[in-house]
Formats: sequence, structure tokens, C-alpha cells
Amino acid sequence: MIIQAAEPHYARDFALIYNSANSLFQEQERCDADETTFYKQLQEDQNFIYMEEDTICAFLSFHTFSEYHELTSLYVKREYQRAGIGEQLLSHFEAYAKKSLDNSCLIVKALRNAPWAIHFYQKHGYELLDDRMRRRISNWNLTEKAYERILYK
Repeated sequence: MIIQAAEPHYARDFALIYNSANSLFQEQERCDADETTFYKQLQEDQNFIYMEEDTICAFLSFHTFSEYHELTSLYVKREYQRAGIGEQLLSHFEAYAKKSLDNSCLIVKALRNAPWAIHFYQKHGYELLDDRMRRRISNWNLTEKAYERILYK
């Protein structure tokens, strides 16, 4: 079940899920988070959690701008990965975006050192930023940092 989550008490759950999902990385590449990392996100973004029975298994956060929707987080606890939860959350994001801004662009940022994440988004129709799209987004105040890849749909 997917439900909206904005209350600050979810910050602890977000940190636990984030750290669990990031256990895929080698220890020297990991950057664990504590709950303070997510307070601002819970205030400023649209946030949803995926629950299975009484357990929060995953979360999704996104921000809406006038020209596009940016997926800021999609994390699934390690033990729940590869069960379709990420796909359900991504579909939820896309459906929400379609209702609120017709024909708007969907933006996702994925870490360069997470090829599985890039592949996940590509499998769902997202494309890596190309020159044509770079020109389109040049006035959106959106930049691709050295450690990330921007994908769009």
C-alpha cells in the first residue's frame, strides 16, 4: 500500500531505508544518513511510503516545478528489493505527475556508480540526458553533477 507521508517522524524510517538500500555499495563508497538528512525533504517534497502489513519498506520523494517533476528519492529496503516495489512507486510518481502537469518532463538523478539504478530507470522508459535535452533544460536551473546522471522521460 502506498500512502502519503509528510510528518517529521518519518525521517527516521527514511534514514533506515536509505541506509539499507545503500548497503549495495562497498563500504568505502557508502554515505549513511541519519534522520536529520530527511527533515527538509519531508517539508518541501511530495513524499510517499510503501507499506507491507505494518512495515515501511520503501519511500519516494519528488518535487514539482513549473516545467518538470523531479524524483528526488526512491529507495527500497534491501530485503524488499527486486519485488516490484520500486516499479510501483515509480508508477505512482508518474501518475501523480501526469495529473498535475500535462506533458511535463519527468527528471530523475541517479548516481553514476549505481548502474543498476540507471538501468532500472532506462527499463521504464527514461533516457540519459542528451544534447537536445540539455538545451531544453538549460533555463531550468538544473545541473548534472559529476557524480550523477540525469535521466528524463
